[in-house]
Amino acid sequence: MRAKMKEGMQLIAFLGLASLAAALPLSQTAAPGAQDSRESRAEAGGRTYRAFCASCHGASATGNGPMAEVLKVRPADLTRIRERNGGGFPEGRIAGIIDGRLEIHGHGPGSMPVWGLTFRESGRDTDQETEVRERIKDLVAYLESIQK
Repeated sequence: MRAKMKEGMQLIAFLGLASLAAALPLSQTAAPGAQDSRESRAEAGGRTYRAFCASCHGASATGNGPMAEVLKVRPADLTRIRERNGGGFPEGRIAGIIDGRLEIHGHGPGSMPVWGLTFRESGRDTDQETEVRERIKDLVAYLESIQK
């Protein structure tokens, strides 16, 4: 009974965070064609990270966010991506994991949200793929900027 209650609370907490995150406008990201420097992308990605990722991965991105203890799979330490990849930063692979719309083998049970869908603004009937890709690029640039 207690395990079911804990699982229910986890679901409620996750859905609350996902709802809050989905309500945030896409305009916080660097606009397509805007200044495309790594610094501006990383800054925009930092805002996205704080809004969507810090609750699980933590403010310091080390996997210690407030939701980490109630998740079935511990969030990754995102400051050590380069270290875990032999000194290289796999931008395309990280973008694919964040997007989540394609199955990524070896990323665990798929317990991370599918941000490629979440980053879309509800109620808009236009193609938002460019904005979603830009937001993911910003987030990848931020993650690359915080590597130890």
